[in-house]
Amino acid sequence: MKLFVDVGNTALKWRRRDGDRVAQGGQVHARDWVRALDAPLASPAPESVWVASVAGPEADRRIADLVRERTGCEPRFYYSREQDFGVRNCYPEARRLGADRWVALVECWQRFGAGIVIDCGSALTIDAVDGAGDFLGGYIVPGLGMLRNALLRDTADVHVEQASAQLGLGRSTGECVHNGLLRMSVAFVTDVVVELRERLPDTCKVLVTGGDADELSASFSFEFLHLPDLVLDGLERVAARQE
Repeated sequence: MKLFVDVGNTALKWRRRDGDRVAQGGQVHARDWVRALDAPLASPAPESVWVASVAGPEADRRIADLVRERTGCEPRFYYSREQDFGVRNCYPEARRLGADRWVALVECWQRFGAGIVIDCGSALTIDAVDGAGDFLGGYIVPGLGMLRNALLRDTADVHVEQASAQLGLGRSTGECVHNGLLRMSVAFVTDVVVELRERLPDTCKVLVTGGDADELSASFSFEFLHLPDLVLDGLERVAARQE
């Protein structure tokens, strides 16, 4: 039994694999590691645990302690590298690139070659890798949830009701907020994709992942592949080679 864990900024996703049998899940954890890891570490205990984490050194230590306590095995953390699996990192300090972004790029390049990875999480990130395996760089902006929270927190006396976002004009404060933030995010993503496709092969894939992928991608005008478990897929690839 192997366990793969993707620890993001606001959500933890996991996958347990026992041969061809796969179980996976996840939840918002608010750094409550005991609750977040209760299901994936349940009996029977995994024999190996692989982690891609952007939660920071202290959180990684707490997660490692919990894994050791529950399973008796030493978790293996995979962080961004200068070069691995044919991909070359453009960051001057390779480890400063989030492990989730790095693993997603590795999986993208291994499966499709040149590509664009859009992660619609608490932060909205866009990264690109070319046909030679060179990570070209990326963008990081607030995700939809973060944008909404910032607007409501910093704007006096604005009451926003729940509404389904679309690209049209809003007819209530809630619709104006939700539609406006969606349109802004979609316009940003579309502009970047158009620019990157001028530098990359016409056939390059656009991969979309992350918790807000469904909401954002419904308004994309370009072709894309929705791969919700891209990071876990990449982490499995890493584990398969190193084991």
